[in-house]
Amino acid sequence: MRLISFDGKKTVDIGNSDIWFSVYSTAVDALGRNNKKIELALDFMESGKCEGKDGYEIARQFNMMHDRFAMIPPEKAVYDINDKKRKAPWQGNISPVITSCANLYITADGKDLFSEVVGILTYAKIRKVDIVAE
Repeated sequence: MRLISFDGKKTVDIGNSDIWFSVYSTAVDALGRNNKKIELALDFMESGKCEGKDGYEIARQFNMMHDRFAMIPPEKAVYDINDKKRKAPWQGNISPVITSCANLYITADGKDLFSEVVGILTYAKIRKVDIVAE
């Protein structure tokens, strides 16, 4: 799965879409689906679309999620909100350098997922281009 700017100049390779869904699932479980503070971020994760005009606000909400994820132990990450008993592939095999859900999630090329998402959302606002997931 990738996030791509409509101008094709910026991409984030998330890797397997299960990772994206796990971030969404953990956010919904820990913060609530109807949480107005992260409403646009959750909508973006569900729809896979961000209009450029919303880039800064969704980036801000991702930063808020990141801050909250910093308080959640990695063992408490939710892999699938629809089946909370489903085990993540990393279950029982988490590196000791992973201290919270904030640094659990990385992109396919090993970069911090939250930083990369905030980066492409900021790009969307500055360049006035939409972002889409594929």
